[in-house]
Amino acid sequence: MRLINRLSNFFNQRQYLLYLLVFVIAAGLFTYLQFDSTFADPDSFYHAKMALMLRDQGAITEFPWLSATTLRYSFTDHHFLYHLLLIPFVTVFSPLVGLKVATILFASLAILTFYWFLKNLKIRGALWYVLFLLTVNPFIFRLNLAKAQALVLILFLLGLYCLFNRRYLSLILIGWLYVWLYAGWPLLLVSAIIYLIVSFIKHRRQAGWLIIKKFRTKFTRQNLFLLFSVLAGCGAGIFFNPYFPRNLYFYWQQTFKIALVNYQSVIGVGGEWYPFSLPQLLLSAGPFFVLFIFALVIFIYYHSRRSVPAWTFLILTLLFFALTLKSRRNVEYFVPLALIFSALTITQILDLTEKSWLKFRSNKFFVFLPLVIFLLLSPIFSADLMSIKKSYQQGFSFEKFREPAEWLRDHTPADSIVFHGDWDEFPILFYHNDHNRYLVGLDPTFMYTHDKTLYQDWVALATGQSNQNLYKIIKTIFGASYVFVDINNNAAFDRNLANNFFFEKVFENSEARIYQTIE
Repeated sequence: MRLINRLSNFFNQRQYLLYLLVFVIAAGLFTYLQFDSTFADPDSFYHAKMALMLRDQGAITEFPWLSATTLRYSFTDHHFLYHLLLIPFVTVFSPLVGLKVATILFASLAILTFYWFLKNLKIRGALWYVLFLLTVNPFIFRLNLAKAQALVLILFLLGLYCLFNRRYLSLILIGWLYVWLYAGWPLLLVSAIIYLIVSFIKHRRQAGWLIIKKFRTKFTRQNLFLLFSVLAGCGAGIFFNPYFPRNLYFYWQQTFKIALVNYQSVIGVGGEWYPFSLPQLLLSAGPFFVLFIFALVIFIYYHSRRSVPAWTFLILTLLFFALTLKSRRNVEYFVPLALIFSALTITQILDLTEKSWLKFRSNKFFVFLPLVIFLLLSPIFSADLMSIKKSYQQGFSFEKFREPAEWLRDHTPADSIVFHGDWDEFPILFYHNDHNRYLVGLDPTFMYTHDKTLYQDWVALATGQSNQNLYKIIKTIFGASYVFVDINNNAAFDRNLANNFFFEKVFENSEARIYQTIE
């Protein structure tokens, strides 16, 4: 017991060591997950390539590499800030290794920011909640993708901190950076509106309906200034942007058509846009949901004593829970928000019932309770960690499609269009070869909204459902003289090409074939 007290006093007097400990634990875990020469998401190759092109050519405002999409004429790099921050990593290291190093660093900083946020909320046992967050399977999987998720989470938490503490100028800067980092910036605005509504209702009730007019006017003015700060920041990010005004149409596509409408029932969108089923989500993070439900029950029982931040986090948690059931990518918001809500609720109840549980604080079992719970659940945590590691190992190799992409680069005219069978092949081909042009990538919605008939023709050919007018559609309509086929995923399409007189096989290896049209 004395040892525990000494350790507690030691770290309380040296808070920076706890921050260092959190960072080291997170970095160690994420390095283990990222240690293989693979990526779980093909978009990783696109991000590495964009960082290289931004370094060498400046902002890319035209994107002819996606010749059959709206992006050909209306491109916006909505991860511009992310790609800018990647430049040192893809320069010092080999590009794909540098991307992994950046992912480890950004994800570790996100966990560190989460810990800092808990400390600012005066959460009891903040370190234990951080360790618990590191065990939540779907969140850790998403956080460690080589994307902007970790940086987005950092800015989102900083934005909430500035809202709670009325940091007007900081909110303007965060809103600006958020737009440059991520097309989901409207989420920051929605969160601000939720906080301001909760804050207004809560303060009005606390002061009574006959509050002093001066106070009401001052409070309303402060809330309007907060809302204005967020709007000003987001507006500045949109207007003072290398892609203005074309970014307005892009945000309409990305935010409304892809995120809200979501054509998953019409076309084959990316896996992150499909929903979690409720049983699947519950099973993927069982202990997390037990804690969340426990906190929710406590919150409901003591609802009249809850603070503005607690109500705000409850509403945000429920909002992102609903969004996660619509698109699984929102789990990267839902999990940390739900955990903050749980931690805040439990801490506030402990504060309110200080006298009741004070006598248990000296009990050895109570002191070691978090560690005991953590150890009891460790088999579940280990299994989840292994499943994430396995998913990453079975991802896309650094060398995937390198050989056929380089063949196309060396044996075809510059800017010649390559017909390919899957939209998620584009990032990998683009990384290895920007000499050629391709059809569709990043999201099939960009092709579908460009030309629905063109999209349907492409799907019919690529899936092997049709071999009618193969040459005419590929050569005349799509303007492609070369066809790239992933033989492991597009076998029917490959057979149709092999049996068609107008196509000649010019390259083959274990993963792909390339056909050339015969004039």
